[in-house]
Amino acid sequence: MREENFEIAKSMNFIFCSHPLNKKSVDEDYIEEYQAAGLDHTCALFSYEDLENGKLSLYGEDIEGLTIYRGWMMSPHMYENFYNLLLEKGIQLINSPKEYAKYHLLPGWYSDFEGLTPFSVWNESRDIGDVLELTERLDGAFVVKDYVKSRKHEWYDACFIKDISDREETFRVINNFLNRQGENFEGGVVLRKLESLKSIGNHKDSGMPICKEYRVFVFKGEILISDNYWSENEEVNISEDEYIWIESIASKIESNFVTIDLARKTDGSLIIMEMGDGQVSGLQQIDAYEFYRTFQNQGKGNMYSIEYVKEVINELVKMDFEPELSLCFIGNESEYMIIVYADHVSFQRCGYYDGSGEIEYKTLDELFEAELIDGICLKRDWNKIVDIWCSPSIIDFEFKKDKYKKMIEQSNREWGDRRPIFKIVKKEIDKWNPYGLLPDCPKDEFDGESTRIALDMDWNFTTDKIAKLISDEFTFSFGDEDMFSLKCCKPTAKNIRDGMDRFIENKRK
Repeated sequence: MREENFEIAKSMNFIFCSHPLNKKSVDEDYIEEYQAAGLDHTCALFSYEDLENGKLSLYGEDIEGLTIYRGWMMSPHMYENFYNLLLEKGIQLINSPKEYAKYHLLPGWYSDFEGLTPFSVWNESRDIGDVLELTERLDGAFVVKDYVKSRKHEWYDACFIKDISDREETFRVINNFLNRQGENFEGGVVLRKLESLKSIGNHKDSGMPICKEYRVFVFKGEILISDNYWSENEEVNISEDEYIWIESIASKIESNFVTIDLARKTDGSLIIMEMGDGQVSGLQQIDAYEFYRTFQNQGKGNMYSIEYVKEVINELVKMDFEPELSLCFIGNESEYMIIVYADHVSFQRCGYYDGSGEIEYKTLDELFEAELIDGICLKRDWNKIVDIWCSPSIIDFEFKKDKYKKMIEQSNREWGDRRPIFKIVKKEIDKWNPYGLLPDCPKDEFDGESTRIALDMDWNFTTDKIAKLISDEFTFSFGDEDMFSLKCCKPTAKNIRDGMDRFIENKRK
């Protein structure tokens, strides 16, 4: 983020809708956002219900100056009234009424990005006859919506038109849309050409096809943050070239705070599906705390200082966790992993075919100072990190400390003095990584097998007995007697036995 934008962002105020029944509390749907924003920003509340009646009722902290609204959608007329009433109190919303309307309503932004978004036609009527006139000379599949929203949750009844030249089916879907939209109808009817998009399944309730889609927040012409629209806890697969393309789009936006929804077509390219005013756009899969931290010092990519990461990782180790940190660097397609144990730390390039295997260092400080594989030095190259992920999460660690301590206490109660056995077994099973499933699969891929092996063990088990447990468990799970013979399992069993011996020896010291 440019320095001048950063200075504006970090001093931003936020205003949220209050609870309809308790105007001095935030609306329950925005509790997490309100708490996250309040860590570093001044936050006020207002009554949405009073505003609908033309009255401004403010609560919470006193604010003045530039402010971002986070809450329910408003019509352009209601937003203009809200903007002007706040201005009388010395509070200026980040987007003017003209800017709000331009990106809240599809016809406002469509012509600026025509060719980069699905072909669309529209009118300003809700008369079925007028709408049907729009369909003349159109063919193929379309979706129907108003200037703001569709009824995609009623995909087959009031949104999707399989063949717009089918007059009977087109009439049915559009008529359903008009009747069911009711008082929520905004502007006019829009018909959008249905693009061929990369599918990731169907919505479990509506049957609507779900595609690979991304939500991008843009602040003053720069990407603020982005994430998957539908898929939770998955990597955002946008390339560096695509980010540059998105930034070129962001630079053309004539508003201070906007969202861009992008979808991936079946040919792999990206297309703009929607734009919206950022104040009334949901976070989708973006973590609320991560979102508001971006206003302090970050755009996309690494939001943590090297000092913060080291401090939190060391605290997690003291709590008896073994944190796993995943890193991606600009201009580098590989993913790298740091695993921090009580007595050492490891670094590796991940991947079945090109993984490097764990390279061990005595301390976290030694690792951060070292020249690592692929010419990486974490201390020197920290600013090149574009994605960073940790298990357990290090986002707002101060607020999660107590939760993590309780997790460890519960685990200790369940396992007793056998918990270290599970940790040793899991470490060596994951390092063994049969079939090369890790790290592409979830980090707990073999936790079921590791748990059952550890439950059947005690501190006196020999290497042979451990090898027998591993062989039986993995043969049962995967049905491959040759791959999981006693001979094949013995090296991993020996590593487990060695790990147990080291643990026992360290406890004696």
